[in-house]
Amino acid sequence: MKKTAIALPLCCAALVSLLLWQQRAQPAVTASDPLGAQEQEARPLYLVRVTDGVLVIYPYGSDTALERTDIRLSSLREYDQKLMQQGFPLYSEQELASFLEDFGS
Repeated sequence: MKKTAIALPLCCAALVSLLLWQQRAQPAVTASDPLGAQEQEARPLYLVRVTDGVLVIYPYGSDTALERTDIRLSSLREYDQKLMQQGFPLYSEQELASFLEDFGS
């Protein structure tokens, strides 16, 4: 009983300390930087959308197509079709190349 009475407060104190440390380690979000620098770095470079039944790659935030693929939406699995209809973000040149290789074959 004495061990439990001592161990429980120590565990609680350790947990609170861990949570406070973790909160301090996270980058602060300010009014001038509402997304935080970390979120801005994670902004996609490209967005794959469905246009006229095929997958088209757009620079993120643009309505001007970068590349129109020969990949028909109807050729994809149902799950992938839903992802593409919502718009599929790509975060790097490497992701774009992998995407084209995976879905183009």
